[in-house]
Amino acid sequence: MIKGVNKKVIEINRPDSAYFERAVLYLKPDVNEVPLHVAQMETLEYFNSEKKKKFSKNWLLFLLGAVSSGIVCFVIFYFWK
Repeated sequence: MIKGVNKKVIEINRPDSAYFERAVLYLKPDVNEVPLHVAQMETLEYFNSEKKKKFSKNWLLFLLGAVSSGIVCFVIFYFWK
């Protein structure tokens, strides 16, 4: 049995992009249309928030690696004598 789904979709095609071919956005059921500037702002906000999350995660891993390598160096040189 096949169940039909009625969703409102915005599809963005970018065949000239080096990374992405297509993006598909599903609208909430109570939304009939989205102004262009609102769609652009929502998209930028989403991608900027994802970039900040990734940056903070990478920064934490770098700091953890630097501290742990410092501790290892300290222990090696302290017990070397």
